[in-house]
Amino acid sequence: MATSLSAVNKCFRALLGYKPQIQVIPQRNKGGFHVRWKRKRPIQSWFDPKDKSWAKPILDQQQRKEYEPPQEPSMLHMVYRIRGHFTRPYWEKEILKEFGLFDKSFNPVVLKNTPEVNEKLKVIHHLIRIKPVTFPYGLPKDESDYKHCYLRENGEFVVKQKISNEEEAEIDSSWSEIQVVDDRSETDDNIWKMQSSTIKKESRRILDNYRLSEEYFREKYVYRHNQDGKEDRYKGNQNIGNRRKDWH
Repeated sequence: MATSLSAVNKCFRALLGYKPQIQVIPQRNKGGFHVRWKRKRPIQSWFDPKDKSWAKPILDQQQRKEYEPPQEPSMLHMVYRIRGHFTRPYWEKEILKEFGLFDKSFNPVVLKNTPEVNEKLKVIHHLIRIKPVTFPYGLPKDESDYKHCYLRENGEFVVKQKISNEEEAEIDSSWSEIQVVDDRSETDDNIWKMQSSTIKKESRRILDNYRLSEEYFREKYVYRHNQDGKEDRYKGNQNIGNRRKDWH
């Protein structure tokens, strides 16, 4: 009876397209054959040799690099230390001291982009972070421009140049041509008039913060250990509290 039921089940599964998830592995022991049931795992997408979806991000990045124009190397590097140097060898510590990166971490230092400097930075590349210094607003033109320059965290060197007399005259002439028109009409004289919604909102805020009638019930602070500098608060002028010992 059991064999007939199993045969019927196999037929139904074949008709419905059922794929078994259990694999029968016979093993031979001393007493005869022993059947061990092992669950059959589905093939993962990364294990299937026909599936190439894992390589799609790599191919997209290569295509993006082909279309992007090559970046010009920057003249300067902004370098700062991001890891500790206590367990590092002496030659790495010497390079950090040479570039001023030994004392404080995350302290940016500007270095030249030269082969000699890059070779030393390659030795300590695991301790530092390097960012190229860019000039989005151009280079400083005068020595007085250096007073108002600063370096951002992303490596941008911001320059605030001083306006010359000719440029200042052009700006004044352009502002004189602009006619400032007051769009406020005569009916809007009461611009400081409060609306009912504003009053309700402020009243609700006072109630929520428990500040109702705050001007009439001010806070009274209780000082200890003579914090306000008034010793008579505790002993008084009429020998009140004479048994009390000094707090110090």
